[in-house]
Amino acid sequence: MISGRDNFRRSIEFEDPRYLPSYFDCDLDWLRDKDARKRRTVEELKSRIPDDILGFLWCWKNEAPPEKHGGQTSWTDEWKVGWIDSGFGARVASHPLQGGYHLLEGFRFPDPHSEDRFEDADAQLAARAERYVLATVWFTLFERMWMLRGFDNILTDPYTDMKGFCYLRDRIVETNLAMIDRWLERDVDGIFFSDDWGSQRALLISPEDWRRLYRPPYERMFARVRDGGAHVWMHLCGNIQSILPDLVEIGLDVLNPVQPQAMDVRELARDFGGELCFFGGVDVQQTLTIGTPEDVKEEFRDLVELFGTYDGGYIAGTSHSIMPETPLDNVIALYEAVLEYAEPS
Repeated sequence: MISGRDNFRRSIEFEDPRYLPSYFDCDLDWLRDKDARKRRTVEELKSRIPDDILGFLWCWKNEAPPEKHGGQTSWTDEWKVGWIDSGFGARVASHPLQGGYHLLEGFRFPDPHSEDRFEDADAQLAARAERYVLATVWFTLFERMWMLRGFDNILTDPYTDMKGFCYLRDRIVETNLAMIDRWLERDVDGIFFSDDWGSQRALLISPEDWRRLYRPPYERMFARVRDGGAHVWMHLCGNIQSILPDLVEIGLDVLNPVQPQAMDVRELARDFGGELCFFGGVDVQQTLTIGTPEDVKEEFRDLVELFGTYDGGYIAGTSHSIMPETPLDNVIALYEAVLEYAEPS
């Protein structure tokens, strides 16, 4: 009997997985559709999907526990970035370096070697069994930089203060490399990076600027992961097709979330099928929200046919978080479609 860990590895490395690996979840409390019978159906279907992955192991901490005031939750993370959640998802509320790079004097970067950093992750790892372990170095670089400096600033800084920009970028990379090393010490199977580089239509900056400013740091981090024997996963929202050849060239193994409203999935399969493992793709913007259950199943089968016919190369999932307005009938259809391929024989 093949282990879940090995089945994921086989799909990522195009070595003929025995069944389709999958990694997604639906927060039923988040959905507006509260039909109790349908919720029970979702839970029953979900229980049949193999529990093959121990995912999203986290390494960052907050300065203090979140505080709730008037229906709003706020907190400050260890990078000194302020956050707010009013019930519709967390958003950045304050940027500690927004006033200028002179504020770096005395700024304390997170310590990768703090004694309690991996306590929660280690507790989860103790129960890893034969699952594929996916650790995170989330908000990897671009997102971390704009969270610290502010979005507009980080776009203009390379033209107004290249020295400060490069110092901040490289300090973040050094912190990330230390985090990667600590994950690799724990024998994780993959490390999941994240930077949302695309809008619905194109890259947020010119591909030439991306290659000049950001490709070298990613190459360093990807190489550290691969040299340690793990896979490189990355979450990149939006249309990033212009830099996808670069990402593959420097070592990307798994691309997420594959948004069909932003990129042509047929072009992706044509250009990168058999070379890059795709994770996601079921459209949360339209198919799951306003499509029929048969639309959901048909789209899922198409994705398997496009990406998963290279002796692997596809991990079932959605194009992003399942939206609150999604009907439970469509969630049921998605689980049923996954189970056509994901139940071990």
